[in-house]
Amino acid sequence: MFRNVRSAVAISVLILSCLSVSFSAPALADPGEATDQVRHILDEVMAIQSNPQLAGDTHRPERKKRIQDILAKNFDMDRMAKDALGDYWPKLQAKQQAEYTAVFHDLFQDSYTRLVLDFLKQEQIRYSPAELKNGEALVKTVILRQDANIQVDYLLAPIKSGWRIHDVTIDGVSIVRKYADAFSRVIRLKSYDELLEKLRLQQRAIQQTP
Repeated sequence: MFRNVRSAVAISVLILSCLSVSFSAPALADPGEATDQVRHILDEVMAIQSNPQLAGDTHRPERKKRIQDILAKNFDMDRMAKDALGDYWPKLQAKQQAEYTAVFHDLFQDSYTRLVLDFLKQEQIRYSPAELKNGEALVKTVILRQDANIQVDYLLAPIKSGWRIHDVTIDGVSIVRKYADAFSRVIRLKSYDELLEKLRLQQRAIQQTP
């Protein structure tokens, strides 16, 4: 009987060990894949920016649309919108959150394009190994230009199919944090409605630009 009990315990331990491996292993995200993803995004953008068939102002809308599609697939702009609004986010009703988020998407895509992507043609980019911290990956890059280098860091969170970017820091300044500070100031000094109206005006200007 004692032998049977001991065997049962051994089998139980083995099963638990197997389950532990099978359930925990997929949760471990590879930070190297985060670096590969950032490199792939920037390579895709440079290919569009330097494509002679897409050169000239007549192809600007098509270039813009292709780049927007790349950003939509790889950036968690819903999370970025929520983070940028901070403590005021839960005060909004679901319809208001959806409206604000849609406006934020256009603003972020425009800001990131002007601050980073418009510089990418044939520039070299230096990538540092991704740093894994609290389950997220920090990918540091430097755009090497003749006049000045641009430090651009990407913060990514793991998802089932890989990684998604939820903040970009340019020369030490976080885009999300910069938005958060500006939004908080307008809400504090005026109102959320005033903030949304300002964002809508910016969105309309962006949409009218070819």
